[in-house]
Amino acid sequence: MPSRSLDLIRRGWAAFRFRRHWPWVALAVGLLLSRRPVDSGCAAVVAWIGGLVLLLRGLRWIWDRLLFRVSRRLWMILALMSVLPVVALGLMLISVSWLGLGAQVSRSTQQTLTAWEEALKVANAEPSGAAALQALHTYGGAWVEHAPQLPEGVSDTFVGMVWADSHDADQAGGRKDTYLRAVRKEPGGYRILSLNLGILGDRAQALAGGQVVFQLTPRKEGREGAETLQIKTGDRRTERDAPILVGQRETLATWTKGKPLQGSGLFAPFNLPPLAFPILDWSTGRPMVLTATPETNLYALFAGFRSGERQALSEGTVKAIVVVALALMGLLLAQAVAAVLGLVLAWSLGRAVNDLDGGVKRLSLGDFSTRIRPRGRDQVAQLSTAFNDMAARLQAAASEREERLRMEEELRVAREVQMRLLPDLEALRMPSVRATILPAREVAGDYYDLFPLADGSLAFLILDVSGKGTSAAFYAAETKGVLSALDKEALSPVEVADRLNGIWCQGHDRRLFLTLAYGTFHPRTGRYQFVRAGHPSAFLRRVDGRVTRLHPGGLGVGLSATRFKDTLEPSEGVLEPGDSLIFYTDGLSEAQAPDDTFYGEDRLEALLAGPTEDLQATILADVVAFTQSRPLADDLTLLILKR
Repeated sequence: MPSRSLDLIRRGWAAFRFRRHWPWVALAVGLLLSRRPVDSGCAAVVAWIGGLVLLLRGLRWIWDRLLFRVSRRLWMILALMSVLPVVALGLMLISVSWLGLGAQVSRSTQQTLTAWEEALKVANAEPSGAAALQALHTYGGAWVEHAPQLPEGVSDTFVGMVWADSHDADQAGGRKDTYLRAVRKEPGGYRILSLNLGILGDRAQALAGGQVVFQLTPRKEGREGAETLQIKTGDRRTERDAPILVGQRETLATWTKGKPLQGSGLFAPFNLPPLAFPILDWSTGRPMVLTATPETNLYALFAGFRSGERQALSEGTVKAIVVVALALMGLLLAQAVAAVLGLVLAWSLGRAVNDLDGGVKRLSLGDFSTRIRPRGRDQVAQLSTAFNDMAARLQAAASEREERLRMEEELRVAREVQMRLLPDLEALRMPSVRATILPAREVAGDYYDLFPLADGSLAFLILDVSGKGTSAAFYAAETKGVLSALDKEALSPVEVADRLNGIWCQGHDRRLFLTLAYGTFHPRTGRYQFVRAGHPSAFLRRVDGRVTRLHPGGLGVGLSATRFKDTLEPSEGVLEPGDSLIFYTDGLSEAQAPDDTFYGEDRLEALLAGPTEDLQATILADVVAFTQSRPLADDLTLLILKR
């Protein structure tokens, strides 16, 4: 076997799932075994089981996939409000027509039988037998008999239908038949006037068009077999016995009149409601029930409009048939159009709602690119449009969120880079210096730095770039690079600031400037010297609690290339043991309380005048208490030099 075939077999076996594919296996095996020349009964059963399971699965697939859940409800409503009423109306019309036609046949037959009974009563009133027969000569099949006595159960005034031995000489003694009989008492016996009832079957057959099946059964007697109904005649309510004839299951005789009808489909023969007649067994006097069941079909019914060559359809009949046919066809067409339209609307609405359901599911799984095509202009279409708008907004929000997260991540990295640019005080082993920076945003426009010099002193810097955020942080980092390149040992603080201002003015617009305080400090001798270029005032705190505000003149870096150096005023002095020199940015003095009041330099000066062990912690705690943990409006940087 080629390797490709083996590979296909392996794939098929790997994909085979018994619970899912066993009906296909059963169908295939059953069809294969049924072709063999052996008893294929079991094979056929197996094939039928597999086929039925596959059929049920197909119907289930159609129900789940093609018939949407909403459409199922709509189709049920359509069936309840359209199809079922039409079916019920059709069944009602058929039932009423069936009962009405049967009632017409029964009424005509009963009227014929009643007329014959009345004629028999009139003839029985004649004094002689010859006169009685003369009165019945138009009916044919009448005769007179005399008997010395009547059978048991027959009264001397009896008039009605009987089941008796046949009067035909050829069939006498071997067959019974139905007759109408009337009894008249005479001297020495009774006169029995009989009339053949062959016309009874002929009449029912002529009305129905098909054969009539007669069945003779014993009649139930008593309360259960002879119930009565109250009927209303005229304008007064009267009670009258209307017997409900009920026969027993025992059948005494059965015969037919006429030939059975032929036809199939729409013209298949059917039985009308049976007719019941009370009849008496003449030999025993036992009451019985004669049931006549006429047969007919549509062809026999409509053939009544033309029953021979001498009869023809009238113009009125043709018009009536055409009008009725057109009305029925119009109703049928309207119902078909309504049903199709209802199915189309149900499918459309169900499909739209199913699309919404699927869209909501995909949207809940995070697929914000999901869109639904609106179908129509109704409220469901408006819902689809609103869903698309909502999905678009969610998609935009998700994109914005991703962008924001990306920027936050970049800012986090920038913050880490900025923090790494700050000097490591522990690595420098400078316990006399305390510094901190609190950004108002992810990154700060403030900056501080320390540069150890060869003579054991420190060059310190604290600056504040105009603005906040990433741009200010970038310019602060740029300033660090420029300052690192300058020879801070050979240049005085004024010269360093002037060089920095010159470089800044060459590369930046005047709208971008920075403030700074730069100087040198010798931790061992306590000597310091600094310049203030537009920066907030520094504070000198003595060990005894005296506070001095240091406010030398100076213009901000970048505001002027020519007048900058002339405005600088150096400040210098010596820190005694326990003295501190405090530098800060305006983020501290401009920190706001909930009532929008500023922290201010006066509050800081008053705080420095009080006793404290950790100056930096005391200042920061007081700022937090003042703002009541309100976010900072600007970056806050604090630099403390202590001897």
